[in-house]
Amino acid sequence: MNILKNFILYLLNLIRNHIHQPKILNYLIGLDIKNAFDVGAHEGETLEYLQQIETIKKIYSFEPQIEIYNKILKKYNFNDRIILNNLALSNNCEEKIFFINALSSTSSFSLLNDNSLWLKIKNIILNEKNLIKDSITLRTSTIDNYVNENNINMIDLLKIDTEGHELEVLMGSMKTIKKNKVKYLLIELHTSKMYKNYSKTKIEEFLKKNNFILLKSFKFPFHTFVDNLYEYKGSNFL
Repeated sequence: MNILKNFILYLLNLIRNHIHQPKILNYLIGLDIKNAFDVGAHEGETLEYLQQIETIKKIYSFEPQIEIYNKILKKYNFNDRIILNNLALSNNCEEKIFFINALSSTSSFSLLNDNSLWLKIKNIILNEKNLIKDSITLRTSTIDNYVNENNINMIDLLKIDTEGHELEVLMGSMKTIKKNKVKYLLIELHTSKMYKNYSKTKIEEFLKKNNFILLKSFKFPFHTFVDNLYEYKGSNFL
């Protein structure tokens, strides 16, 4: 079973590094991005390609898992273009339960949906009865607070990949959005129903209501998620 697990994880990393991420990178290069937020940095998968964009001056990285954060700290601590934050972002500032999963990239504030077919398949692949291995209490903040506290004038690219917690992160950035401080949004959307109370439709409705238009969809091959790139058209956009 470990052979199957290792092969599938190897295959997914191969697709991510050589097919999926290069497609996103090639599109972003032409957008004149100077400041970027990487919300849900994990082990720096997005940082790897964002730092290749020469126009980007600063990348603000956010990763709540301390063990994972320490990994990217070792790798990027001396890169003056990258500002690393061991911080959980949400829709408010309070203590919340964060669930540590067997596959660290899927750890989240969201509970797993036991009725999800994709979750059942994942359990088989990973040889796990329950993907949740632990839980910790984290103090959350918001993009609005961070932007205000750090005097950030513009987020040219806001990337959000928080495993089912994307809508909450967006809600915590409303003031920043309304002040026209977000230009592009790159967000992961799920179709697997892996997380409880997750709704791809609600996220899309939120984005439409708040004047984001879809520029490009990047479907991950053989997987259940898509990375969608949106452009904000301003509060006066009709």
